[in-house]
Amino acid sequence: MNKKEYMDLHASLCAKMMDITKRKNADYTGKTDDPFANFRRCEQLDICSVEIGFLTRMTDKMARVNALLQNGGAQVKDEAIEDTLLDLANYSLLMIGYLQSKKPKCESPL
Repeated sequence: MNKKEYMDLHASLCAKMMDITKRKNADYTGKTDDPFANFRRCEQLDICSVEIGFLTRMTDKMARVNALLQNGGAQVKDEAIEDTLLDLANYSLLMIGYLQSKKPKCESPL
């Protein structure tokens, strides 16, 4: 793979990630407008912090990637390693969004 092929792949995967995150966020958050609702539930249930909830899901994905690499593939054919890695990337972006949402909003200088 050369640089152009990688950049084309990256663009294609980012588009796929956007589609996945839209659909999964709708499934996990229901009618609420809060994209982090699913992760806030762990804190609401006094299980762990929102941040630890994110890290737990990300650790699950990394463990799955490790198992898939060791086993030479998935037993469930519609859950390939690429899907797991895209989920991990989406969790990373979702956590970035959550951390940014916690920062105080700057007041307008006007």
